[in-house]
Amino acid sequence: MFLDMQEHPEMYSDAQLEAMMDELDQTPDAQTAWQEFQQSHRPAVARPSRRWTKVAASLIGVCMASGIALAAIHIVRQLSVGGEMKSPAAEKQIIKAKRSALPADTLAADTLAHEPRIFENVPLDSMLIEIATYYRISVEFQRDDARLLRFHFVWKHSDSLDKVVERLNNFEAVNIIRERKKLIVR
Repeated sequence: MFLDMQEHPEMYSDAQLEAMMDELDQTPDAQTAWQEFQQSHRPAVARPSRRWTKVAASLIGVCMASGIALAAIHIVRQLSVGGEMKSPAAEKQIIKAKRSALPADTLAADTLAHEPRIFENVPLDSMLIEIATYYRISVEFQRDDARLLRFHFVWKHSDSLDKVVERLNNFEAVNIIRERKKLIVR
């Protein structure tokens, strides 16, 4: 209000201006101001420590969460294993169906889907031995240091051996030649 009076004195009467000036001339009572400050900033009364109740509540919460998690796991396992409870006749039919199912080794090899094999930081000799075993051929190394070279390579089982050799030859450190039933590493 004082700043407003300074900027626009024409808006105030002389009595208001004089009252403001009288108010500014008074010196504040430091003792009274200090007491008011102390009363407004009093420390709270010290209460006895209830730390143990917080710890107990935390432990109870952890135990309850663990119990709920274990119950949920148990329920999910029960549903995934057997689903809902079945009658004895239904269980006998399921057992009969399982017995009449063909074993896995009777499936044709071409019906199985092969995931690509990912070699990560693998020595060349172990990688080529695995690939050669799949294609039923042998491997011959002409340099011993080539065995220790490490590769990052993705091998798709559906690729032909020639395509695999071509992709491996893209690496500058190795040269692989295919002869009838043999891979030669130079």
